[in-house]
Amino acid sequence: MNLQSKSSSIKAKTRTNIKSKVDQFLSLLHDHSYLETFTIMISYLIMGYLIDPKDICLVNGEVSYILIILTIITLFHGFENGILSVAIIALAMGIFYEIIPYLDFLVALMMTMINGEFHYYWTKKIDKAEISSNYSANKLDELSKAFYSLKISHDQLEKNYVVKPMSIRNSIEEIINMNLETDEHDEIEDKNYEYYKNFLGLLEKSFNVNSAVLIYKIGHNKDKLFSAETVNIVFGSYTEEVESEIILKDYLVDKSLAHQIPVYVSDESGEPTATLDTDSDYIAAIPSIVDRELVAILAIKRMPFMSFNREVLTSITILLEYFSIEIGHKDILDDLDTIKIVPEKDFRFEYARLRFLYLKHGVDSTVLIFKIDNELQSTRIYERVKKMLRALDRVTLVEENGFYYIVILFPLHDKAAAEGYYNRLMLFLKDDDAKFDFMSFGMRENILLNKYLREDAQGYYHRLMAIFKELEETNFDFTTFNTKHQELSLEYLSKNHDS
Repeated sequence: MNLQSKSSSIKAKTRTNIKSKVDQFLSLLHDHSYLETFTIMISYLIMGYLIDPKDICLVNGEVSYILIILTIITLFHGFENGILSVAIIALAMGIFYEIIPYLDFLVALMMTMINGEFHYYWTKKIDKAEISSNYSANKLDELSKAFYSLKISHDQLEKNYVVKPMSIRNSIEEIINMNLETDEHDEIEDKNYEYYKNFLGLLEKSFNVNSAVLIYKIGHNKDKLFSAETVNIVFGSYTEEVESEIILKDYLVDKSLAHQIPVYVSDESGEPTATLDTDSDYIAAIPSIVDRELVAILAIKRMPFMSFNREVLTSITILLEYFSIEIGHKDILDDLDTIKIVPEKDFRFEYARLRFLYLKHGVDSTVLIFKIDNELQSTRIYERVKKMLRALDRVTLVEENGFYYIVILFPLHDKAAAEGYYNRLMLFLKDDDAKFDFMSFGMRENILLNKYLREDAQGYYHRLMAIFKELEETNFDFTTFNTKHQELSLEYLSKNHDS
């Protein structure tokens, strides 16, 4: 963006709250829906009085205008607003009519209830479709950034192998190790501050960012706007400390926040340049958007001329968003990490995110678990399962006390999807491999899922060891041990299958 023509007298105004006029209008209607309903109904009654003072509700005409207006209000705002409209109509009928038209009133009430029910189910269906779409879009966005980060690491490794002592991949590994060390120190109150500080160190080391400021949002609450009151600030090693409010009002930073895109000083051809005099204290501002929420912004103040180019800025943009996603994963796991027995962190995060969607929006997902007591059998089934997964499905293998659990996650699908997947899997398994216990769990059955993964296995293990010790105290008989072992296994398999 060319800033050369900008006058220094221009005073930047905060534009982080900018929305389209349509969004503002719809938001205003929903926020003041009762007032809007009351105004529409009073206007309708006034018009009806001007047309026919004896039929203020216009129920005696050939066309039932009252049903039209009630249908519009109820379908748009819902049952509560429809009932408010009916109450206003009832009050008007009681005051202005000598003989109250009960039949017309009951028809209006019945249609309001029908329309209210339709609005409820239709809105619920739209919300579920929107949640599913957002989840898929977020997953695609995360995978795209992960792929691009890997590509950047490979390109930079080839390009700067001789010049730089470390590749980006090595730098990221170093940052991850530093973050792991940060996690181990419970005395650190704001760990996100340390994470972002480490990230600034990465930029200084790998991208020659001499001076920069990173502002990040405290917590991931979409109801709170990105402002000086809701953010924290991290300064680079060679950056003078300034209040966050002053930085957010800077022209370049404000422009980036308003449009939620990277903005940098550029020449007439659109290429980045650090040689122009501008009205900003910074040469680039890069926001980080995660799940359609502005979570951080990086403001670069000084950078070598040779490093300040479109390729480097694009790389920094992708890495900042990818890094912010990882921080978001940590925050969600801290709040909703309910299956810690699963060692794979990415799987636990997806489960936590889907459980959050269930708790907040009531959108269910399903977990299908295969319980196997043979390592070779579990490996064969696990490999087959991975080949049959769809785009958003995830699978992991958990070993616990002699059992092997193949845990499959079906995002935004009910148990019917898990049952269909199981039936398709059985078509590809041989008879010997097809014998194992399995159960499916919805998001509401989180406690039962953990019992299935942990407590039943531990109980089995303890009882098996008790049998072993009992036989050890006498003359150990391997045949007797095998018999008791088989009986115990059948008991647990039967119990879990019946449940």
